[in-house]
Amino acid sequence: MTKTGQRQFIAYEYRELIVDDYLRDFYADAYPNFGWELKITDSLANKPHKVRFNMKRNRQLLNQSELKRLQNQFESQMAVIKQIERKARLLPTIQACLIGLFGLFFMIMAIFLARQDHWVFVTVLGLLGLAGLCLPMYWFKRQFQRAEKQNQLSLDQRYDFIYDICQKAHALSHFN
Repeated sequence: MTKTGQRQFIAYEYRELIVDDYLRDFYADAYPNFGWELKITDSLANKPHKVRFNMKRNRQLLNQSELKRLQNQFESQMAVIKQIERKARLLPTIQACLIGLFGLFFMIMAIFLARQDHWVFVTVLGLLGLAGLCLPMYWFKRQFQRAEKQNQLSLDQRYDFIYDICQKAHALSHFN
């Protein structure tokens, strides 16, 4: 308030951000460091595992260009982290689907051979098919855990870099 009792005009810039629900707290902790005031909207109706952030920031912030640069670094690091996590899921998913398809193929072959009374082949192909239909879930879990272990060091380094970025941004936006 000024001496006359009137409020000062503050120009804000506004932004809307939609993020994955599991990253909600991480973004909620990070963006205030860049000078943003957050209003978190719960899950979106058409995107159940996403959360919307409505944000505003004073346009008159000192060091705004440096804050934007740090924010861009933060967002690029988060994009890389999401890509690493997606890639860690992709290969095990493809492998599990292929194993399941081979299992289905062997099961179908066993059914066709059963009509021609080749019981030895039916038994072998049926067991291979059953194994191929049961194995994908365990294969996915094992391969996914292996990929997570391989990526853990890289993810930890990226998160540490993000924490450093947020610390620098906090120092710039909350100086007193």
